[in-house]
Amino acid sequence: MSRAVRGFSRTPPVRQVLAAGLLVVAVVLVAPAWWADVALSAARWVGRFWLVAAMVVLAAAVWGGGRRRRIRTAVGRRPRTPAMPFLVHVVLLLVLAAAVASLVGVLLWHVLGQPVVGAGPDAGSTPGAPAATTWSARDALDAVKIVLTLVGGVGAVVALTAAYRRQRLSEVEAYREETRTLLDRFCKAAELLGARDVAVRTAGVYAFAALANDAPESRQGSIDVLCAYLRQPWGSRPEAPGVGADRQDRDEQGPGTAHPVEDAADPRQERQLRHTVVRLVRDNLHLPDDDPRTWRGHDFDFSGMVLDGGDFSGATFTGDGRVTFADATITGALSFAGATFAGGTVSFDGARFAGGSISFAGATFNGGLVDLSRIDAEHRPPASTLWPVGVRVPAGLRLPAPARDA
Repeated sequence: MSRAVRGFSRTPPVRQVLAAGLLVVAVVLVAPAWWADVALSAARWVGRFWLVAAMVVLAAAVWGGGRRRRIRTAVGRRPRTPAMPFLVHVVLLLVLAAAVASLVGVLLWHVLGQPVVGAGPDAGSTPGAPAATTWSARDALDAVKIVLTLVGGVGAVVALTAAYRRQRLSEVEAYREETRTLLDRFCKAAELLGARDVAVRTAGVYAFAALANDAPESRQGSIDVLCAYLRQPWGSRPEAPGVGADRQDRDEQGPGTAHPVEDAADPRQERQLRHTVVRLVRDNLHLPDDDPRTWRGHDFDFSGMVLDGGDFSGATFTGDGRVTFADATITGALSFAGATFAGGTVSFDGARFAGGSISFAGATFNGGLVDLSRIDAEHRPPASTLWPVGVRVPAGLRLPAPARDA
């Protein structure tokens, strides 16, 4: 089963806002008079430098929105189509622009001392009284320039919103196209792997290997298909001790239960193909952890298969991946020479060595576990071939209990 990327859990926004509000109230209650003076000073500063404050708030909003978008895409989530229609977005922003223009006009009017709008220098004054401050045509023109500048900034936000939505829609379409392409490649590789011709099946094996390298999110699925192919029975293989009973059980199931490779014309070709699968697994386990094509840390299920030898020499097993040979029948030389077991588990529960052998010459155990303690007691290789006699067994290697004399 393919592994899914899990997103980070998030606290509900209502709780965050409530917690922040309570914290602010608690801080203000410590010295309310001092905080009132601070608020008045801040209001005067905003009244004098309102344009700077508006630009700072706008920059913070744009930066915060872009940062949240990057976080959502970094965890591998599927991009979502914008829920709000574009026209509604534009209308809301235009309403916001009109509201901002009106608010800025009112603030300017208060900052300038609430002058008489549209009156002459002597209008509204009485003899002996001080002349009232008037808002001249030039003042009105300057105010209109300021308001239009701010509204133009809101228009720029509308353009940014349109570009942002266009980018999101492009991401959604790119995701769908990539998913469609991967699905087509998967189906095509499955068709090749199920063909009767060995050459065509070989192409299917390499197609699945290439798909696993190109698409890390579906890598485990491709590996599972290759392992499932190795677990399929193939009737023309050489018989081994202890395997005949299982073969007879399969024959008694009747026709139609065998895999197409049961009828392979040349069993030697099928054998070479299976060794090719093992070699591809080994080669991709050679790749370092920082290589995006590495297969380290994944699961490999070879349970129940008949393996007439396999070369995993030099492979590195890391992470929490599991490699299982449970109930497998090993009829040839299985080599882990020079392998590194730095994580995960390699188990041989119930495995039968029917004339086969296993080698860990030069292997390194520094965190991983190889469990041979539960192999089939009636079909086990000599103890000397599992690990050299007299050499200390590493902590990551579990050997079977010594055989009892009859």
